[in-house]
Amino acid sequence: MVLVGGPMAGVDNDDGTFRCRACGKKAVPLTFGSTEDWIHFRQSKIRGREQERARPEFSTVPILPVDTRPLLSVGGIDVPILKLAEVVDLRWDGSSMDRNDYHVSFDRYWRAVSGQRYNASDILLMDLSGVRNGKPNFRVLRELVKHKYDVWLDLGIRSEADLYDAFAIEISRALVDTSLCGSLKLYEELFALSDRCVPCIQVANDDVIWKRANAGPGTIKGALETMKDIGFEEVAVIDVQRLGTKLGVTEAMLDQLEGAEVRVIVGGGVLESDLDLIKSKGLKGAFIDPFTPIIKDIVAEVGEDKEFVSSPATVTKRAKSGHYLATD
Repeated sequence: MVLVGGPMAGVDNDDGTFRCRACGKKAVPLTFGSTEDWIHFRQSKIRGREQERARPEFSTVPILPVDTRPLLSVGGIDVPILKLAEVVDLRWDGSSMDRNDYHVSFDRYWRAVSGQRYNASDILLMDLSGVRNGKPNFRVLRELVKHKYDVWLDLGIRSEADLYDAFAIEISRALVDTSLCGSLKLYEELFALSDRCVPCIQVANDDVIWKRANAGPGTIKGALETMKDIGFEEVAVIDVQRLGTKLGVTEAMLDQLEGAEVRVIVGGGVLESDLDLIKSKGLKGAFIDPFTPIIKDIVAEVGEDKEFVSSPATVTKRAKSGHYLATD
């Protein structure tokens, strides 16, 4: 539905969204700077539907955790965003995701996983600022999301408004983490808004992590059944304690996921060598840990692109800073 102008008969926008008084469905208004922007938006949606119909039987999705803290406008030299945005190694600190010291530029990492040797077409972009602090950097995310590949995005969704923000930057899937969800009502509301919203069941010691105790089922099987009952057909399950360890997925985890009545994408320590085992359990995809030995080797081969010109967006970087700087 495209709304032109302002409020329409039979529609109210009292809460900043548009709600049909007849059917009760809600939509978020999108603003386009020009007719060309609107045409581009419509074309991208058509491509998205075509890609959805051609979705592979098994999805291999590298995880790209992004730290946007180096992107400061403080005077100095203009540098493209893709050169300063960092893909970082990550770990679970007991309550949320955090970065480790190892990092390379987004541009370099993306060229490694999208090249002929690795050939990834999907990525999971994880905005650590959004996940940890509820403050995603939309300027950076818009620049990182390119039309040539499908992006699964985890920006730390905590409300309906966050989901609107996620899809406003043209992504393929939006993950909603159980660790940030205080009630199953949020999943019910988000499912009503979009079938491209994917619950992310986060697990530690075989227990599901929720924002509040008793917010949802404590077991993996119980959580999967609940998401199915809400209507979700696709669910992510991530062992956060193994995430970033590159130790491989455990058979105990896969045994709990085998036979699920939804399309399950598993993550947490997953290596490329785990894919055959994951497929044998009937699962439909895997989130590959950042900086696996294979990816790290390819990143080293790729090196830095000294003549990077693919992105016009720039930030200003000062020579000396007490903050994180992109160093490879």
